[in-house]
Amino acid sequence: MSTLARARAAELLSQLSHPLRLSIVGELTRRAADGGRPLSIPEIAAALDAPIRQVADAVSRLHGIGLLERIDQTYAVRLATLRDAADDLDAENPLTDLLADAPRLRGVFTHGRLVTLPDLSIHGRDLATLLGQLIDFEGAVDEAEINRRLTVVSDDVALLRRLMVDEGVLVRDRAGTTYEMATSAVSRGR
Repeated sequence: MSTLARARAAELLSQLSHPLRLSIVGELTRRAADGGRPLSIPEIAAALDAPIRQVADAVSRLHGIGLLERIDQTYAVRLATLRDAADDLDAENPLTDLLADAPRLRGVFTHGRLVTLPDLSIHGRDLATLLGQLIDFEGAVDEAEINRRLTVVSDDVALLRRLMVDEGVLVRDRAGTTYEMATSAVSRGR
């Protein structure tokens, strides 16, 4: 993942972690959704019942990172900045390229995370294969390593690991302590 994309996302999140800055973005977003006009710094301060100096500093920071757009002496929110940062991160996620070849699974992932489980009787093999491509490794690894690799897409690693074994993508040893990719196990005669 690009250092620039991560740094940009981190800066946006850091700036939004401040309550006043988050309130300003929220207020301007609400007003824009209601068809309201952009607000000046004194109007923002009045709407939030916050000190004008603190609002001015917060607006300056938000404008500096592209979350606010200045229009004459007023400011409007620019939510596209957040979408652009998310798109930049998504573009560098290895799952994005894999999903290009698995269009039926695109709807179950959001930003590289499995957000809903597809009907496994229909899509189980496709999901297991996709996950196998994502976590591909050489040799044998323990369950903790499989879990670490699967955690990037879901917190329910046990379900995904079991699916991969059931669908023949992963092979577990007889003792149940190590796993290999099925292609590696077949080539070694397991």
